[in-house]
Amino acid sequence: MRTIPSVLFAAFALGTASAASAAGQLSLGFDKLGPSISLSTSETDDYETGPLYFKDSAGKSFMAFCIEPGQDYATAANGMQSYTVGSFSGDQSKALQGLFSRHYATLGDATQQAAFQMAVWEITNETAKTFGVGQGQGIFFFDRLSQGTDAQNLGFTTLVNSYLDDALSYQGPARYQITRLSSDNFQDLVTVTAVPEPGTYAMLLAGLGVVGFVARRRQQR
Repeated sequence: MRTIPSVLFAAFALGTASAASAAGQLSLGFDKLGPSISLSTSETDDYETGPLYFKDSAGKSFMAFCIEPGQDYATAANGMQSYTVGSFSGDQSKALQGLFSRHYATLGDATQQAAFQMAVWEITNETAKTFGVGQGQGIFFFDRLSQGTDAQNLGFTTLVNSYLDDALSYQGPARYQITRLSSDNFQDLVTVTAVPEPGTYAMLLAGLGVVGFVARRRQQR
């Protein structure tokens, strides 16, 4: 679901992201909550935690993660809302790129989705010099699963921290264009668009060249 199935879709996705950035404002409506689990943090109690899906004005649905756990997200009852298109900078940008590049494409069950959301929250809300969601660690931390044993709570904390460690140590290419969507009334969001690899651009250009060649041959006939 989070990979580019074809060269043309890759080009379209990148172009759409660029157009959105240029526009400055997007009108978005809540679609649905993705796979999630209920948990509590230093800022939330028994909160359904996982990805969110929104629809743009054309009705196209996309996945996002929130970056403000203490703020309500816009629900379907709120209708279409205006979001300002922006970006992240500095350490946040680098850590988010590492997190998404390392784990986004391989997220599986609800536990992994919730752990990924927790990692996003830690990166975008923690003011301490080091990341970690252990209880009482920094200003933002994981408290407990709404329905979980001590062992499950420890396992979840360990999973989130492994995501954070991988994000900070990532040295590979930037696989995603990361966009911040800011709202005056509801949660700010982070969403991404896959960046085509250099070979994909070559394939696209080659494909366009073939199309142009065929078109010219038909005109000559």
